[in-house]
This record gives sequence, C-alpha cells and structure tokens, in this order.
Amino acid sequence: MSDLDAVVRGLMRDVGSALRPLGFRGSGGLWRLVTTGGVAVVEKQGSRGSTWDAKLFYLNTAVVPTAWWEWEKGSAGRIDKAGGADGIRVLEGRVECTDPGHADSGYADRWRVTAGTDVDRLRADLLAGVARSAGRLVELLAPGRYLDELLALPDKQVGHWQALVVLLAERGPSADLDAAYVGLRDAFADRPRAAGHVERLIGWAQARASG
Repeated sequence: MSDLDAVVRGLMRDVGSALRPLGFRGSGGLWRLVTTGGVAVVEKQGSRGSTWDAKLFYLNTAVVPTAWWEWEKGSAGRIDKAGGADGIRVLEGRVECTDPGHADSGYADRWRVTAGTDVDRLRADLLAGVARSAGRLVELLAPGRYLDELLALPDKQVGHWQALVVLLAERGPSADLDAAYVGLRDAFADRPRAAGHVERLIGWAQARASG
C-alpha cells in the first residue's frame, strides 16, 4: 500500500466516525443507515485518473425507500445490504468539496489527494461535506419526504416519474398516482423500446396500490 492509499484509508475511517452518531454503520467505504422506511447509503467510489502520485475518489449518496427496493429487487436480496447504485438517485448527490483546492480539475465532487495535499484541511472539508450530505439523506428518508419533494418539482423528468409511480403506489389509489401514470407514459413516449418497462411498472404499482 502506498502512503497516499494509507491517507485515503484514514480519511474513510474518519468519515465512518462522522457518520456513526447519525446512526450509520459500516466500514471500508460503505456506510448504511437502516430504518423501517428504507436505507440511506454513503459509499466511496474510486475514479479513473488515479495514479501513484494522485488518488481520486467520490463519495456517492443514495436513499433506498422500501417500496423502491421492492420494485427494483422484488424478493431478491436484503435491503440492509443496499449500495449506492440501488437508490433512487434523483434528489441525492455526491459529497461536494466546498474548498476548490480539494476538488480535482474543476470537479466539485471528485476528491483529490496528492503528496502536497494539506490533509488536515482536506479532512475538515470532507467531514463537513459528509455531515451536510448525511443530514440531507436523513431528511429524505423521513416518511413521505422524498415523495413530497418530488411532487413539488415543477419540471419532472423520466427519473422523477418512475420514482413518483413507485412511491405514490404506497399510498394507495389516488388522483396523483393516476397523473403519475400519464406523466410516466408521456416521459417515455419517444422511447418505444421502453414501453414494456413502463407498463410493467404501472402494473406493479396498480397491484401494490390496490393491495
């Protein structure tokens, strides 16, 4: 292991320590907050461009509501093993650097460690960003919060409509759910190959809402 690898591993231990008071558990670059409504995830992702003298990484965040997991995974797997790729990933984002000196080549969300890095300053910036992002995840995981924020968005895109259909189905039949079916179909109207996916999702949501 290089000295820079050791620095990054130490930073990840610090991230875990910062997340623990919020209820997150994990290690090695993957931490989860498991609740009755779903899971919030913070996960380290390495980046292309890392070399022996520069280590680059992201910290991804995700919210995985139980309904979303059941739509995506069915009965396969356990939600308490969810990773960053399992989240809705519409309202979440990566942990960003507030100090441009810690970002790489203009990427606000790609962290960079070199031999010349002031590790103490980077650590402070990283942990402040982790605290902000984790607090946001806790908010979004609160009952109904993710759905309410999606409903309030004025310009909904494909990913918004998919999540709306899944989350609204939890509340049972409603005018909002019917409108989400229309929005989903409209969003995919220029993607005929996705028609099967759209109808499977709507069928799943109708069964869940009526059940």
